Amino acid sequence: MPVAIRLAGIDSEQLPRIVAGREAAPLEWLEWAEEPGHDLVALDDGRAVGGIHVSIVGRTEAWMEAIRVHPDVQGRGIGGQLVREAEALARHYGAAVMRTSIPAHDYGALSLAERAGYRQTARCVVVETEVAPGPAHVPYDAPVEHPRAEQTPAVLRFLEHTPALAAWDKLVPLGWRFRRISPELVRGLIKDRRAALALRPERSEEPQACVLFARPEEAVVVSLLDGTPPGMQAVFGEVLEQAQDGEVRRVVVFAHQLDALAPLDVREWRPHPWCPDGLVIVQKNLAS
Repeated sequence: MPVAIRLAGIDSEQLPRIVAGREAAPLEWLEWAEEPGHDLVALDDGRAVGGIHVSIVGRTEAWMEAIRVHPDVQGRGIGGQLVREAEALARHYGAAVMRTSIPAHDYGALSLAERAGYRQTARCVVVETEVAPGPAHVPYDAPVEHPRAEQTPAVLRFLEHTPALAAWDKLVPLGWRFRRISPELVRGLIKDRRAALALRPERSEEPQACVLFARPEEAVVVSLLDGTPPGMQAVFGEVLEQAQDGEVRRVVVFAHQLDALAPLDVREWRPHPWCPDGLVIVQKNLAS
């Protein structure tokens, strides 16, 4: 028998992030969120037995996450019911595509997504490293600047031709949520000083590397870092300085593959504990 799915209010009972030892979302998913969202709760005779979070991340893009079902009621199709209600909510707000990311080792969630019509569009690794106190010792020799708003087209062109965005089908992660790269998105990141360029010394206006990042309280989160090896070293030095200025001791990096970070010469990258084998990003066309 289907359960009732309702929008959760401020005082609504909801399942915790961790249910029966399974983490439905990473520890930092709310702290790193870039936009508000909606929580849906599954009620069985008034008891919360499932939940899912939905965010509208662009004009026509939605993201769902933190799907969880209580072990007592698994096998009743509640997970699929939550996904369908999340899709209906996204359509209500004008979304034409829904995406989510799933840890590569979570075969149950991957199977649920496939049955619901979702198809893989990208893969990602999420790794982290500690920031040592004191000056950053990064071997780089390239001028670094925060771009200006009028440089948005040039920055966008550079990003669109990076191996990272090619591997990610022109999607970029902000927090744990991927969305389509666009001029408006890049302009906003530039305005908030969340982008840095390494320029070519011989051609001072031409970028050779770019980094997009955020600075939540307990980490610096790198959404994209790509370019020439010297340029990547240069902008990573800027990231380390941002971490030290904020007295942050952790840098988390999203990358299309771990080998792409080799130019940074970091001694140890630790896989993020929520997705030690990486993420699979899946999507579904809601208009079909």
